[in-house]
Amino acid sequence: MEIAGMSFYLLLFLVQLFFYLNYYGKPYSVACKREKDNYKPFCSKPKVSVIIVSENAEAELSENLPAVLTQDYPDFEVVVVNNGSTDESETLLRSLQLKYPRLYVTCLPYSNDITFVRRKLAFTIGIKAAKGDVLLFTEAYSRPVSDQWISSMMEELSDEKGVVLGYSFYAGAKPFFNRIARFDNHLFSMQYMAMALKGRPFIGIYRNLAFRKRLFFDNKGFASFLNLENGEDAFINRIITDGNTSVALSSDSFVESLNDRFSLWEQTKKSYSIAKKYFKRKTPNNLFGLEVITRYLFYLTLIVLSAYSVMFYHWTLLGVTVLLFLFRLLVQLMIINKAAKYFQSGKFFFSLILMDILQPFYNFKFRTCHKNKVTGYR
Repeated sequence: MEIAGMSFYLLLFLVQLFFYLNYYGKPYSVACKREKDNYKPFCSKPKVSVIIVSENAEAELSENLPAVLTQDYPDFEVVVVNNGSTDESETLLRSLQLKYPRLYVTCLPYSNDITFVRRKLAFTIGIKAAKGDVLLFTEAYSRPVSDQWISSMMEELSDEKGVVLGYSFYAGAKPFFNRIARFDNHLFSMQYMAMALKGRPFIGIYRNLAFRKRLFFDNKGFASFLNLENGEDAFINRIITDGNTSVALSSDSFVESLNDRFSLWEQTKKSYSIAKKYFKRKTPNNLFGLEVITRYLFYLTLIVLSAYSVMFYHWTLLGVTVLLFLFRLLVQLMIINKAAKYFQSGKFFFSLILMDILQPFYNFKFRTCHKNKVTGYR
């Protein structure tokens, strides 16, 4: 029984190391390699249309939009779709137009239509109004960290690579959930960027994402996802392929997003959990689901083996159990924090174990709440 328990524990340990070394550390290692090798990306300067769909986000637009409008890039426009806002967004946008000639404002009038249908319609309006050959997406509550954002994203675009996956981190805030959200966002970002770097892309985020406009029309836009909440994600999953997707890893390409409202994070997680059921590739979801399962089993086995060792005075068994736990923790600390520092996700030292345990719990909670709402349970 002791041999079986320790063998199982060792297997979980090795699986966990595999994920950290091959996935969670992959984007950082590639970014460092590019910097060391003086990586020279493809220099492309197409006309770019930055698309922002905004709903009742006057304060966020006032704070973040100027950083988008003052980008150091020769040929771009910013298309803001006012999605039925009832605040003073329209007044703000009209005043900004007087100062920034690159700003184009359109709108989708307010109605009682289902929100997720309206969002796809608002995106479609913005895309059809765009004059650029390349569409670059961000959100009203997000802003680029550098005036080289557009240039840095376009450097990864080429004749073969028509989709560029960017990175967005959550800004720090006081609420406790913000720290969990930052950790969760960091792991998720490492997952989708690592998979793309390995030639198996499966998703991008509209807080920082670019693709050629023709891909939208060649795939008939959101026609196949009109009745799907967060069908925009499912659309991205359909258009990205092994050969047409690249990843922007330069710090100039990063976008900072505000996340001081639990409801915003909750909606983001719920919507993604719905969309991923319609992904053409199930492997990434199953793969990282395995990481979560082995993570919890590792902690559970740690507790069981430790308790057993103390109960029967097997100090050697206890020592090996604790040693493996500490080794995994050390690998976690090194990989997570090195990557988190570069990708500006924060620091996770004393809180790492707590974040490690709570992050999957919140994801499960969001999925469960949504299912209960759909089936009518409370």
